Amino acid sequence: MEILVGRGGNQNMPITDEQVSRIHCKIEVLDSGHIAVTNLSAGGTWLNGTRLVKRTLVKLHDTLRLGPTFSATVEQLTATTDYDTYTCHQAVLHKYPTVRELQVFLNTSAQRAGSQMPPYVIPVVKSTMAFCLIDEGKYWEAQRLIYEAGDTLYDLQDGSELLQGIYASILVVCARLYLTVNYLDAAREAISGALSIFNRLPKGCPGVTIEQREEADMLNTEIYTQIGK
Repeated sequence: MEILVGRGGNQNMPITDEQVSRIHCKIEVLDSGHIAVTNLSAGGTWLNGTRLVKRTLVKLHDTLRLGPTFSATVEQLTATTDYDTYTCHQAVLHKYPTVRELQVFLNTSAQRAGSQMPPYVIPVVKSTMAFCLIDEGKYWEAQRLIYEAGDTLYDLQDGSELLQGIYASILVVCARLYLTVNYLDAAREAISGALSIFNRLPKGCPGVTIEQREEADMLNTEIYTQIGK
């Protein structure tokens, strides 16, 4: 296995430090089980404080410094991602809590496509970015991402509970956007669609968490409160 590490790399850990090259170093997991690191950047790669000058064997607990400021262990940079948990914005926000980190993920999605990343992950990440952009007041950009995510999920629908639950979660983000900009009829329609899906899916099914249901219920209450004013 080969991992290209950097701001544009295919490592699962997001790197946003501008002083790290787009492809800064290469980590190889060899057939023997050993791990080797090769520097690929003029900014330099340090292993436990010593600058690398050639391909070097490392251990998982070793620390790599890429450029002057970014450091991570080999284990962090080689860790695999459990994409099965990327089913709603709440789950994605636990790993990528900022717009910048989410954008890095989307920018490197082509490199990740060769991994075992399910096709629903990118739409979920886009809806998560939309969720964050609503808080920043960037409503048109959030709407664009929600529509892109929704269209992709609609095309992916195969009748599975998982994809239905994911689609409902995107409708929740859509309802939140419409509530924020005071399009109350549209917000009511979106949240009604989400709740309809959640209510017909069994509790504990893949793609639906208690947190998702609670968020939808709270948003529904808030929407109808605003409509009643």
